[in-house]
Amino acid sequence: MIPNTIHFIFGLRKDFGSKPFSFFNYLAVKSAYDCNHPNEIKFYYKYKPKGKWWEKSKKYLTLIKVEPPTEIFGNKLIHYAHQSDILRYQILMKEGGIYLDMDVICLNSFKPILKYDCVMGKEGNYGLCNAVMLVKAKSRFLKKIYDTYHDFKSGEWGKHSVVLPLKLANLYPDYIHVEDRCSFFWPLYNNPAPLWKIRSAKVSEKNKYRDKLEEIILSQSYCMHLWNKLWWDPFLKNLSPESIKRGNTLFAKLCLRFLDSSK
Repeated sequence: MIPNTIHFIFGLRKDFGSKPFSFFNYLAVKSAYDCNHPNEIKFYYKYKPKGKWWEKSKKYLTLIKVEPPTEIFGNKLIHYAHQSDILRYQILMKEGGIYLDMDVICLNSFKPILKYDCVMGKEGNYGLCNAVMLVKAKSRFLKKIYDTYHDFKSGEWGKHSVVLPLKLANLYPDYIHVEDRCSFFWPLYNNPAPLWKIRSAKVSEKNKYRDKLEEIILSQSYCMHLWNKLWWDPFLKNLSPESIKRGNTLFAKLCLRFLDSSK
């Protein structure tokens, strides 16, 4: 069994990527706790966050200060995103567990898929995204991903974290269980409407059907990825408990249950 321990990484840069620990980060922690009842939630950081939502999150977390890796197989890791990639692989290969990016909101328990050695989910049809990974310690598949970094170049984005994992899954299908594109990463970054559009009772029958289908898909998903880098300004920056309570969006409906201690 994959250990029911959750791992988050945050604060590898002093400026936190110009984004403070926000309400949606709290929702990531709270939803992981509520949906999965984990043995432990480990939070790895170099620079400790501050603020209201950090203070509300701390009680769920075991804090672990780390020094981000600066190279892999002699190749320099310049950007904090690449440092985070390597750090999550190293943690999971050693300990196993469930890795989640800090913009992933859990919707259902991962328990049904903890029976596998390694689980990743499709990002569209072009890759397997490492923002959500469920892994046994010493995973053969994760070792295969790690070894691709012998050829790592800092200017390449998504190659080792999304594209190559799918190619490896096709080569070594016995090493990994692949979840379909609706399990972890739907809707995609270029399709925010299902989560964020205002829902009105005065819509056509066709649109009512579409809205219901979108809700069914997400009600059966394990989690949803909020694509923080692209959705920060339009949707996440000003997100609050009040906007969830007042909001007439599918996102608000899905997250309302996580608000009981976020006042």
